[in-house]
Amino acid sequence: MCDHQIQQIAVVGAGLTGVMTALALSHCGYGSPSAPAITLIDRDNQIDAKAETAKRDQRTTTVHAAGKAMLDALGVWPSIDKNATPISCIKVANGQPHRDRLNPRQRSEFLLDWHSDETPMAYVVSNQDLLDALYDRLAERPVIQIAGHEVTKFDSGDDFARLQFERRPDLSCQLVVACDGANSKLRDYASIRTFREPHRQTAIIANLISEQPHENTAFQRFLPGGPIALMPHGERRVSLVWSLPKDEASRVLALCEDEFASLVLLAFGETLGGLKLDGPRHSWPLKPTITHKMTSHNLILAGDASHAIHPLAGQGYNLALGDAAVLADCLAQANQRGLNAGHRSIRSEYRTRRRLEVTAMTAMTSGLNQLMSFQPGMAKIAGAGMSLVNRSPLKALFQRSAMGGQLTRANLLEGRLPE
Repeated sequence: MCDHQIQQIAVVGAGLTGVMTALALSHCGYGSPSAPAITLIDRDNQIDAKAETAKRDQRTTTVHAAGKAMLDALGVWPSIDKNATPISCIKVANGQPHRDRLNPRQRSEFLLDWHSDETPMAYVVSNQDLLDALYDRLAERPVIQIAGHEVTKFDSGDDFARLQFERRPDLSCQLVVACDGANSKLRDYASIRTFREPHRQTAIIANLISEQPHENTAFQRFLPGGPIALMPHGERRVSLVWSLPKDEASRVLALCEDEFASLVLLAFGETLGGLKLDGPRHSWPLKPTITHKMTSHNLILAGDASHAIHPLAGQGYNLALGDAAVLADCLAQANQRGLNAGHRSIRSEYRTRRRLEVTAMTAMTSGLNQLMSFQPGMAKIAGAGMSLVNRSPLKALFQRSAMGGQLTRANLLEGRLPE
């Protein structure tokens, strides 16, 4: 049994990427308040899950300046602005920290730094705040929500695709947007090949209270086992993302809170004084993944379903924002030409406009991590080159890239709706 009505666009996956994508695409011109074009499919029941998630999800996301402009245009940013922490400075170091707290060279360890006194380069936001704000805005848009049902099969046809479920009728639609994460089942159903790095590292994430103010600075230190980053989140609160060899990560996670905080301090250094754990610790295996292609017949991959990158640059969600912004433009232009949402030109333009940034960011994050974490000889050379980059024109280029909107141009990333 199947639905006789063919929907125009189905977004599968209702995490931060899926909800944001559904919200963005609701502005692309298809459908109407009485006949919504967008259907958001969530395998969980968010009404029940939100209360449970709010208790446990203390994670954060970094949103660059262009992403902030996009979320502002979508009406999301005003709800999270108050608790978002701006990043006005980025500092990068290589190698173990100096151990002498009185060493005058302590601050010179960070040989590469960017400052932006006028416009913050990025912001650190609470995942829960962002998800709640996205859902609040989504409730005001013409979007159908299907919760508590998981897609069990994807079949593409000449004019539409069919999504099958276990306990509800099939859904036919002109275009499916897979936002179901790095282990995307939609990608597998469509037989899209992927390249996945082996699980060599695990990321540990946590929140810490710092003795000294962070001054809206994001810190990153490259260590032999993997990079450690402290991102400002709150007045004297920082979010930790620490990549470690998987066996070592298991050992570190088993430490008591005080031992864990001491080890973070030993690895990062005393730039922020003492550090105290604030809340639970989480981890996830790092297996950066890139797909052989971003689209298939009636299907577009977005977010981690298309490109799960290493977290060292904090750009994973920003790539997802770029995916949604470009797709919204592609659909808006197709709608103006009278084309349906499944027209092949939409998928072709999406691939063309996303290829450069996705390829560049994937190569940069994986390449830099491989170099600095697993090639100690080359890492020393690269570390020595940081001070040269700091004095070269490349520094300004990197700063503009960190703010977003350079390798990808789209209306939403410039603060305008696509319609």
